Amino acid sequence: MMESEIRTVKRPDGETERLQTVRLSDWESLAFFCPQPTEDPLPGLLRIYRRFIVPAFPWIFRQMVLLRCPERAESLSGTALPEDDEASLLQAAAVLRKGMRLVHGRPRFRTDEARLLWEELSAAGRLSTAGGKLPMTQIIPVSENMGFLSESKPEAVLKLNASFFIMDPFDCASPYDSVGTPFGLCVRNGKILSPPLYEREALLVRANGRVRVEKPPLSSLTIEIGGKTFEAGLNADILTRPACSRTAHGKGAEAVIIGRKVSAVSRDGGLAVPAAGFVLRSPALADVSAGAEVRYHGLEDVIFGIQAGSSLLRNGVRSGGFLSPFYNVRSLKRTAFPPSLYPLDYEKDRAARIALGADKEGCPVLLWAEGAPKTGARKGVTSCGASLLETEEYCEKAGMMNAVNLDGGGSAQILLHGRRELELSDRKEDGTGQERPVPLGLIVR
Repeated sequence: MMESEIRTVKRPDGETERLQTVRLSDWESLAFFCPQPTEDPLPGLLRIYRRFIVPAFPWIFRQMVLLRCPERAESLSGTALPEDDEASLLQAAAVLRKGMRLVHGRPRFRTDEARLLWEELSAAGRLSTAGGKLPMTQIIPVSENMGFLSESKPEAVLKLNASFFIMDPFDCASPYDSVGTPFGLCVRNGKILSPPLYEREALLVRANGRVRVEKPPLSSLTIEIGGKTFEAGLNADILTRPACSRTAHGKGAEAVIIGRKVSAVSRDGGLAVPAAGFVLRSPALADVSAGAEVRYHGLEDVIFGIQAGSSLLRNGVRSGGFLSPFYNVRSLKRTAFPPSLYPLDYEKDRAARIALGADKEGCPVLLWAEGAPKTGARKGVTSCGASLLETEEYCEKAGMMNAVNLDGGGSAQILLHGRRELELSDRKEDGTGQERPVPLGLIVR
């Protein structure tokens, strides 16, 4: 059973907000899915960077090179590229970091390998630039694993976006990060699809029917790689941002882990800590190879769990502010930070929002607060978006007892039988909606 309701709210300041509430009968029907890549995500990302992100704060952005995975089987230097697309993408990014830089938006090459790779990627439409005011160059790999919810199979009764993913240039904090990498806890039927990060709150639904907002620590999980198990404080150490941006040399075998895969291995430490993952240190990692599968154990009684942040309601009590750590990267402090280009004012900053929670019977409730259009907004006519404080209010009035905020902004949307009842906040020049590609969604078939 599924019920959907659209309502319009008049705010005290004269603004208007449209809301969609969707009620489900059970958690078992709600699943995670990866939208199929249906078109090149690069043009859409460039549009967002050039029109919205960089112009807002041009003096904190470097000159950026965005690239997708090379199409060829070998690099032009004769070195074989990895068969795995993500590994190939990160290797291509490493070649450009080492061998070129942008000067007033034009490439200057230090190596022939970088020059040949640039020419090939440019000719194939797999590379472009977006310029900030800082003179430094940043190479930003863009994952192939993003798609549009509205165009992705399977056909479904319900689709919506899910948790956070690497999106902003600041989030590419290590050589192992790429735009489009999801992060944060995802659990279904006791299987951990993605581990928790950054001590942020998660909505957990237990097999006994209990629904709570909790902060499941990564250190409480057992990590399995190649038949070996690792436990923090027992036979392994876990290093994460913001406490650590790079591990020390001479500390022994380490592995960079993002999601359910080993991205890199070092026999003697000295690894950059990814924004979308963590570094595991243990002598037993000495014979582990990059690409190895990672499994997690410790939440077998959870039938559904998702982590984004911040919480909105906990046991019927409104949060009233950030209860999870977020970091203001716009301050330009030289410190390790999690992905965090996030509205900094809990009470005032409005945007499109998606919330997921449970009512007093423990049944799922979804809420979409329509965002203001990036251009052409009219007070009292178009939606103004919602602050997180206002989103709490809407969730409470919708009958939720526990709720968390999911990925919002331009990603926010709910599709029922393939149709949107509200408008996307990102718009094309003609005013029509511009859907953002995402790497992860929620679905009810």
